[in-house]
Amino acid sequence: MTNYIFTEEHALISYTREEAFKAFNHERLAYVVAETVEGAPGFSIYSGVGEHLGHLDTRDIAFATALQYDMHALSVH
Repeated sequence: MTNYIFTEEHALISYTREEAFKAFNHERLAYVVAETVEGAPGFSIYSGVGEHLGHLDTRDIAFATALQYDMHALSVH
C-alpha cells in the first residue's frame, strides 16, 4: 500500500518494497527499509535494482548516506 505524507517542507511517499522495485528500477534511486540484519535492528539501503548496499543505525543516517552517493532515497516498508 502506498502512503502519502505531506508537510510544509516535504512530500513523502512511502512504498512497499515490491511496489518500489517495480515502479522505480533505476540506478540513481536508493530504498531505505527498516529491518534487522544479523540480529542488529536498523535501516538498510538497497539500490534501485535491489542490491543491498548497507545497514545503518538510524533512518536519518541511511538517507544522508544515500545522498552522499548522489542517490535519491525513498522510504519503503
